[in-house]
Amino acid sequence: MDEFIAYLKQYINLSDEAEKDILNLALFESIPKGHLLLKEGKTCERLYFIVKGTIRTYHYQKGKDITYWIYPENSMITSWHSYILRKPASEYIETTEDSTLISLTYNQWQEVYLKYPKLERFGRIILEEQMALIDDFFKGYYFLTAKEKYKLLTTAFPTITQRANLGHIASMLGISQETLSRIRGK
Repeated sequence: MDEFIAYLKQYINLSDEAEKDILNLALFESIPKGHLLLKEGKTCERLYFIVKGTIRTYHYQKGKDITYWIYPENSMITSWHSYILRKPASEYIETTEDSTLISLTYNQWQEVYLKYPKLERFGRIILEEQMALIDDFFKGYYFLTAKEKYKLLTTAFPTITQRANLGHIASMLGISQETLSRIRGK
């Protein structure tokens, strides 16, 4: 739990009382590789912090598994559209390594936001960071070559290519595994 509290404190000054309440509400889980945290059609109830492991988000298009994103340790993850708007998800969330996660439900976050308004700042900043990252990645993504896409990924997340499945990385970048292998070989 220390990692999660340290993560929060990067963004806000957290009182001892707020820290205690968050720790009392938080769910600490060890999840095996390949576990689905969310299935398409279900409303995402939790915002997760990855203490250890990696997680990917993906959907099916024409029967093919397409990876949206791969999240490493010290990341916050959820199905943002489903979680925020309280609507069924159009994606899946899966652990891609044995993972240790800390999470609170949407309603629990709402409670702590009301009780500790400083935490609302944390929620806003996390959302802003996620939106900026996604916006930056996808704006450039459509205009980049396969090699440039891979370089962008390795710059943003240097360790992800050693840990994530190459098929998932290729899918996320919109390239074939063969192309990814050639790029990595150079």
